[in-house]
Amino acid sequence: MHQSHKYLSVLEKELDKQIDNRYVQTFFNLFVAILAFRNRSMGLVLSELGGYITGFRSAPAGTKRISNMLRCKKWTHALIDNFLFDRAKQRVEQMKSEGKRALMLWDDSRIEKPESWFLLGLCSVFSSKGQRLTKIKRGYYRPPSSRICVPGYKWTAVILSGLGQIPSVCQMSWWTTRGIHKEHGSNIIYRILRKVHQEMGRFAVHVMDRGYATEMIVEWMFNFDQLFLIRWKKNHLLIHHTGAELISKKTHLVARSYKAKAGKIVWDKERKKSKHISIAWAKVFHPQFPDKELVLLIVRDKNNYNSLMYLLTNMEVQNAKQAWEVCFSYLHRWEIEQAFRCCKSELAMQSPRLWFFQNTLKLLGIVSLVYDFLLRMLRNWKAWTSQLINNYCPRTGNRNRQAAIPIYRLRAAISNAMLYLFFIYQYEHPT
Repeated sequence: MHQSHKYLSVLEKELDKQIDNRYVQTFFNLFVAILAFRNRSMGLVLSELGGYITGFRSAPAGTKRISNMLRCKKWTHALIDNFLFDRAKQRVEQMKSEGKRALMLWDDSRIEKPESWFLLGLCSVFSSKGQRLTKIKRGYYRPPSSRICVPGYKWTAVILSGLGQIPSVCQMSWWTTRGIHKEHGSNIIYRILRKVHQEMGRFAVHVMDRGYATEMIVEWMFNFDQLFLIRWKKNHLLIHHTGAELISKKTHLVARSYKAKAGKIVWDKERKKSKHISIAWAKVFHPQFPDKELVLLIVRDKNNYNSLMYLLTNMEVQNAKQAWEVCFSYLHRWEIEQAFRCCKSELAMQSPRLWFFQNTLKLLGIVSLVYDFLLRMLRNWKAWTSQLINNYCPRTGNRNRQAAIPIYRLRAAISNAMLYLFFIYQYEHPT
């Protein structure tokens, strides 16, 4: 509780200037309730959280308090966005003083609401769960071949991290393509880049997947004077030197001209196996920006377990050490995929049932605070969190002993500890 108050102290002061003090207390109680209540399908249902606010005997009163706080029009989810961005800015300054490279990991996802229909702000999103459930299984029916789309919300996230460091939340934005709150994804990206340019400067590297490999993104990176690292598509055109001439070719054809300059054996923690990979790099130009020099990194898997990976960046790459640093910076992008998974499965971000889109944004913003708080505990209090996990969420087996401290067990330990203290209090103070 003390650490929660310490984490939210700045945000609570800003809230206190805009809304009633009772709403501020409800905001904190809701934060703690989300932290304690673990249920994937009903974790953010207000009627379930209400019992943690006022006690289970008065759960309807607690539900009403949460609903009134979320419906209050004197504050918006932008307050939470600014709070997270300010904390990210402070961490970037700290990493800059320590001489460490800051990585801003970008990616898109979606929140699926397949059973909902009338909630405000719903739009059509691709169902990754539907794709997973209809995967071909030998001996069973043939699944549909076309895309499966369900109602839901779009989701754009930026996670701040560094090589060998635990990440933190920089920005999380949910948007829709339909209705009165209609938004375009490129507007979200533009606003975040402009804010980073104005507040943080050019220190952080923006790490993006192939979904961001477009001319528009490259243009914005140059306009806002940002460092970037994008996994480039093999069929996109690039200009490179061939003798004294400049020739425009597809990326995979450019890569054929450059042999490996360095090799290394790395451990693939997702696939649980060692891989021998090689790397090469070359100076190239984008056809639309022939005056801006870029570097193309070609990462090859010697045993062909994975296809070639093309990384386009405007960072300086003069030797193998710098090339490997850029390569591992991109591989670090997997942390944002883990963030999406944790928020959906552990923090139940797909369970809200609120009529109005603005209220949903506020609730999801509070959940992003909970996720950032858990990451902060893992980052700043490793010894204490390890002891907490061993006492309140012990596990057996080599897999759990050898694995790093997972955020899932930390939240389970916090939930168990809070429920244990609650039962002790009820036993010592019976009503």
